[in-house]
Amino acid sequence: MITSQDNLIAALANWQRWRADWNKITWTAAYTAWRWYDFSPLNWTPVANTWTWTALNAQAPSSSSWFSLYHWWDVSPDIKHILNMAAVTAVATWVPWRLMLVDMCLYYPWISMNSATAQTLVNGNTLTRNTNWAWLRAYLVTQTNTWATAHNVALSYTNQAWTAWKTLPITVACTASSITPHITHSGTAANNYWPFLPLASWDTWIRSVQTITISAASGAWTAALVLAKPLIDIPLTTASVAVERDLLNQLPSLPKIDDWACLVWLYMAWAATAANTNFYWHIETVWD
Repeated sequence: MITSQDNLIAALANWQRWRADWNKITWTAAYTAWRWYDFSPLNWTPVANTWTWTALNAQAPSSSSWFSLYHWWDVSPDIKHILNMAAVTAVATWVPWRLMLVDMCLYYPWISMNSATAQTLVNGNTLTRNTNWAWLRAYLVTQTNTWATAHNVALSYTNQAWTAWKTLPITVACTASSITPHITHSGTAANNYWPFLPLASWDTWIRSVQTITISAASGAWTAALVLAKPLIDIPLTTASVAVERDLLNQLPSLPKIDDWACLVWLYMAWAATAANTNFYWHIETVWD
C-alpha cells in the first residue's frame, strides 16, 4: 500500500506502475443529452463487450475479460492504486460530459425486455475479488434496442447485510431508447434514476439479484443487469482540451483497484452527442 511520498517514489523507481491508454468510438446513432451509457460494448480499445454466456445467469468478468481495460496483473500482496487519469475529445458536440470508471463485478445477460412477468436470475458464479461484495450498485443497460414502449423496472435483491428479497424503494421508470448501450433508467423523465438503481432505506450495496420485472413488454429486445463498484469519475467541459485528475493530491486519493478488476467506463452526456465520435483516455496505476 502507498502510505507516503517516499513509498510512492520507491514504487515508481522500481517500475511498479502501468499506464493504460484506450479509446472508444460510438456507433451510428447520436446519444441523447442527460442520459448515461455503458461504453464497454463499443468498439476499438479494449474490444467490445458482447455480453456472452447463458441468459439470466450471473457472470463474473475479470481483468482477463477481453473488454476490460488492462491494468497489469495480480500484484498481491501489494495493493494497486490509480495515480492519475486524463481524457480528451476533439468534437465540440461531445462536451460537456462526465465519465465514471467502475469495476464490473457481475452481470446477468440477455434479460428479455419483451416479458412483463418476473424473470428469475441464477447466481451460480461468485466473485474472486471484492469477496464481501462491498459497494456494488446495479444498472440495467440495453444490449439491443428497447423500442418505444414505456415501462418500469423492479428488482428483488440481497443487501449488504445478507437480507434477501429487498425491493427498490420507488417505481423506477425506464426511458424507451433505440440506442445501445443506453442505461435504461437514466434520463429526465419522472422516476428516472442514474447512473445506478436506487436502494431501499439503509441499504448501501447489493450482493446479488433474485428477480427482475419489466412492467410492460417492450419488443423482442434484451438488456443486461450489471453490478459494479464505482471507483472515480472525471468531467470534460471543453473540446480538444485534455482534462486531468491528480489522484495523489486530490481527493479521493489513490483509489484502490482490486486484483483482477474488470475496468469499464460509464458515460453521462450533458449535451447531445454526435454519432461516430472518438474518446481518448488513459489511467496510470502504481502498486506497493
